[in-house]
Amino acid sequence: MTEKGQVDIRKSTKRIRFVLMTLVLCGLVGFGRLFYLQIIQHSYYVEAAMSQHWAQDTIQPKRGKIFVRDDMAGGLYPLADNETLNLVFAAPEEIKNKEEAAKRLSAVIEGTEESKILSLLVNNHTYVVLGRRLSYEAAEKIRAFNISGIYITPESVRYYPEGKLASQLLGYVDLSGEGKYGLEQYFNEELSGSPGQYKAEIDPTGKKISFGDTILKEAVNGIDLVLTINRDVQTEAEKIIGQTVKKFSAENGSIIVMNPENGEILAMANAPSFNPNEYQSVRDYGLFKNSAVSDLFEPGSIFKVVTMACGLDTGKIEPDTRYEDTGKIVLDGNKIMNSDKKANGWQTMTQVLEKSLNTGTTFIMQQIGKSVFYDYLTHKFNFGTKTGIEQPLEGEGRVYTPEEVNDHTYATMSFGQSITVTPLQMITSFAAVANGGKLVKPHLVAEMIYPNGDKAVTDNRPIREIISPEAATKLKQMMVSVVENGHGKQAGVKGYNIAGKTGTAQIPREDGRGYYANKNIGSFIGFGPAESPRFVVLVKVDAPKGIPWAETSAAPAVSNMLDFLFKYYKIPPME
Repeated sequence: MTEKGQVDIRKSTKRIRFVLMTLVLCGLVGFGRLFYLQIIQHSYYVEAAMSQHWAQDTIQPKRGKIFVRDDMAGGLYPLADNETLNLVFAAPEEIKNKEEAAKRLSAVIEGTEESKILSLLVNNHTYVVLGRRLSYEAAEKIRAFNISGIYITPESVRYYPEGKLASQLLGYVDLSGEGKYGLEQYFNEELSGSPGQYKAEIDPTGKKISFGDTILKEAVNGIDLVLTINRDVQTEAEKIIGQTVKKFSAENGSIIVMNPENGEILAMANAPSFNPNEYQSVRDYGLFKNSAVSDLFEPGSIFKVVTMACGLDTGKIEPDTRYEDTGKIVLDGNKIMNSDKKANGWQTMTQVLEKSLNTGTTFIMQQIGKSVFYDYLTHKFNFGTKTGIEQPLEGEGRVYTPEEVNDHTYATMSFGQSITVTPLQMITSFAAVANGGKLVKPHLVAEMIYPNGDKAVTDNRPIREIISPEAATKLKQMMVSVVENGHGKQAGVKGYNIAGKTGTAQIPREDGRGYYANKNIGSFIGFGPAESPRFVVLVKVDAPKGIPWAETSAAPAVSNMLDFLFKYYKIPPME
């Protein structure tokens, strides 16, 4: 063999060896890659494959119901319930004739124009909601169209069987399932419950084929609330405050009925109100708030009861303590005068309440002293502090410290000016007089019922004693005299002793320059039977037209409410 031939053989051998080594190396790389994918990354790719075949879906919990007491309905009645309606949605890519689909659907889905539906179908490629809360009849009409790509699914929605009844206490639930205002907002987390999850089988496009029987997490339904509210009492309260506001062409009004022994709210209402089933049609968002809890106002003469309670409890005055009413008191260069601009001469403390004398409560505050007065208002009666009732947006109010303002301003606080409170704070202070001196915690929820049947009952015990029983008894007798002999006569109920006090408060101007000349807030708080009070009732009427005094606007409404309560609960009159 020639030398050239041997060289060619060696070159060929090298090429073969190179090819073989390359093949071996590639094989080793491929084997290593397979080992990595099949052994090291085995779990990852199994999960990835499963995720392409299975998807997790949500199990929606049932929202808790809200019940009120109803003796006629066997104990409880739902004011907030759930009902199953229908949601219609589309998969636009599956719809062949979008124009025709939009035309047919718009004729069934109320409030949705053909052009809007067409826009949704054209501008979306995946799931898009076309209508919610469809009735059974509407859903059946859409099913009959048999439009490919249009789907209907059950939808649980909040429903309020009694419409407007207690609406501002309840609030509403929006389309996303969030509670807004009232109890729905305050207890949104508890009412909502927590969603569960299950596995759903899907095809390569992501469309559900079937539902797996594997539940990854159980849904937990929301809790139920049982309120202290009595359905019949609430209905009557709303009727009375609605008629009062209408009769006097007032801007609005509030009414509260409380059990003074434990702070239970039997009724709480405002006028005007709204229907939570139709909350989307409301344009005045102020209708959503519970004014009885949130609104701040200068209480006027109803606050004289609180000042009198402080004076009696400190022992600085007695019901027959006398002072000389000269018609005015000058403090820091400013006059304090009575509402009738008269000088009444020598007057007892009982007459101060009967005639609602500003100079009389100024006299009491001066006997007590500003620091002691402030301590009673803030640390005993809890003015300037939220009560903690189960409602959002509760107002705090404002009480000036002795260092913040002069003697004149502090004197005006004694008859309900230069201080702001909520209606709820005021009725709570009167409850302390009615029950013998104990501060109670106002509340709306009697018990919470959990999905497993367990119950949590509200603690009804008073918070503490804030005035002595002796002081409370004396003040009750003085307040009965107000209804019998003073400005509260129209709050009387035949056959019963009623204790109460009127308040006609001026409304401050928004610019801070004094008060409106022809606008006021008329209020009356009364309780009865005075010997052993079962109910405290507050009525507040904002800006009644042409009515200068609360005795004409608010007092008759309290009389009507108490009369109903005595009859409803079969409380016998005095013998």
